[in-house]
Amino acid sequence: MLLTAEVSVAQFLTVDTVAAPKKEKPIIIRSPKKATLYAAICPGLGQIYNRKYWKLPLLYGGLGATIYGLTWNIKNYNKYKNAYLDFSLFYEWKTRPEGSTLKKPEGERYRKVYAKNFNFEKSSDSFDKWFKIQLQNRKDSFKHDRDLCYIILGAIYILNIVDASVDAHLSGFNVNDDLSINVLPTTSYSYLSGNTIGISCQITF
Repeated sequence: MLLTAEVSVAQFLTVDTVAAPKKEKPIIIRSPKKATLYAAICPGLGQIYNRKYWKLPLLYGGLGATIYGLTWNIKNYNKYKNAYLDFSLFYEWKTRPEGSTLKKPEGERYRKVYAKNFNFEKSSDSFDKWFKIQLQNRKDSFKHDRDLCYIILGAIYILNIVDASVDAHLSGFNVNDDLSINVLPTTSYSYLSGNTIGISCQITF
């Protein structure tokens, strides 16, 4: 009777130590055409289709910063462009020859970018030339930065489409989770050195 109990316990332990088969995650293949179309319609929609949600903060963060820089540069470009145009007309009136019938221009938007109480009518010619050059330089600088923001915005949009398409193409690529490295001793033979002992590295993925 005791022997029967020991056999039952041994059988129970043997069955308990059998490893259950490991379930593999199903591979969901995405359509590159759909991912490309979604990304082209709305930036980030292709990443959502590919379920790469972690890329959305990077994408929208870059878009938001670029759009903010774009609007800021457009605002300042228009400001200095209008100031430059008005001051150019004012300087032409101020330096008019005697007997000229040129009327004083009404636009004075250049006062918004300098001291409000400054008397431009009594300023020296050297100051007027310097001020006009400064207005032109600022206008050109903001125009350059505005155009650069347009280029960056277009690059982010294209990169968003390419990224979604590549992710969809790689969705069917099977990657085994069992990544292992085996280091084993090995021997080799050479006519010059004879038998040699070394180490081989085997990577399984």
